[in-house]
Amino acid sequence: PKQDGDEIYILGNPPYVGFKMQSLEQKKDMALLFQGFDEYKSLDFIACWFYKASHYMTDKVFVAFVTTNSICQGSQVPLLWPNLFARNIEISFAYTSFLWANNAKNNAGVSVSIIGLRVPSNAPKYLLDGNHKQTASNINAYLINHQNIFVSKRKNALSKLPLISDGSGALDGGHLVLTDIEKNELLKNHPKAAIFIRRLLGAEEFINGLNRWCLWIENDQVATARSFAPINARLDAVKKSREDGGTRGKNCINTPHRFAWINQPKTSQIIIPTVSSERRKYIPIGYLNADVVVANSASIVHDPEPYLFALLTSNLHMVWVGAVCGRLESRYRYTSALCYNTFPFPDITDRQKAELEQSAFRILEAREQHSEKTLAQLYDPKHMPADLRAAHEQNDLAVERCYRSKLFTSDEERLAYLFTEYERMIAAENVQLDLLAAEKPAKKSKAKTKLEQRV
Repeated sequence: PKQDGDEIYILGNPPYVGFKMQSLEQKKDMALLFQGFDEYKSLDFIACWFYKASHYMTDKVFVAFVTTNSICQGSQVPLLWPNLFARNIEISFAYTSFLWANNAKNNAGVSVSIIGLRVPSNAPKYLLDGNHKQTASNINAYLINHQNIFVSKRKNALSKLPLISDGSGALDGGHLVLTDIEKNELLKNHPKAAIFIRRLLGAEEFINGLNRWCLWIENDQVATARSFAPINARLDAVKKSREDGGTRGKNCINTPHRFAWINQPKTSQIIIPTVSSERRKYIPIGYLNADVVVANSASIVHDPEPYLFALLTSNLHMVWVGAVCGRLESRYRYTSALCYNTFPFPDITDRQKAELEQSAFRILEAREQHSEKTLAQLYDPKHMPADLRAAHEQNDLAVERCYRSKLFTSDEERLAYLFTEYERMIAAENVQLDLLAAEKPAKKSKAKTKLEQRV
């Protein structure tokens, strides 16, 4: 029997279960426990154990769970952890992400963390990574030694960066998209149809060097395009597919010659694959002209200056992505709202911008020296060419000099610095909002609403 003064330790490995995989009974449990939470439905089921445990915490009760690291990444962080910390608890120790597999047949393993909770105490806090053990002043929700911070989705960039969007989405039943064989057959019989064909790149095609094409027909070209029998048949098939589709499909029934939603730059674009292997030090990104149609399995930055390529392919940006982005299984899941729009980047001089442009060109030139290889091959950490690796390392230093003259010594230091910059920029933005709120009501209303919509 428990005696007064006894300590209680609650340890476990609860079921993880992402929100899309939860049973009806599990969804009901979530609704019951998280009453009053915003968007709790996006949380993994394991979040229930963390939140429920916080109701029983005292200075004699300690909790530790093996958990998917997803609750410490992406949009789940601002949904769960502010509510946990508000219940007067802290992270006492954390074993950061590692791949864990059990003995079950066909078990593929999952990336997990081990997180301990307690009420605030002067006792030491520890971060563990492999055989390395670090004493921390505070362990935040991203499992680093830094004050508590929560990075939330944004509609527009916190820094002065150009527009980013998803690529274009066909919603066509596959009829606007062509393989190499289909494209060649069409052009063999109808050479003049070439004006309606553009290269189509999604994340897979871009990274693995695959070819895919699409029909790209402007509104004033429909009659001409339909004069080619194979194209006419494809457009009829698109219309039928959309008629049988959902609301979004039905909304574009009358324009079967066009993608359902179109995001196209004017002159150039940077392509960022939405999903990329966590094994790579850098997400392979590309600099493309506007003639290439990027599918919605990737993001595009519209009409960027070349220096932005250097910034987005830098280690400093990858450190940010690795901490705040969500994951698909263990792979990076790059989203504009969490990765790009939240990234803190200072104003830079023309000299710094020119230096980054040269870094960008060096990376692209190094890739060109190995044009026979795909980006997947070039960015395989075990086989990355020496000249490409060197170009990236020079670029990393150039990007870091935009932030401060003293070089960073570790990724942990880089991330802590970025978090501090993020907080500073958010605070400055809030001051601007407060100043607008103090203006005359009529003037304030219009200006403040415009800024709030931007955020």
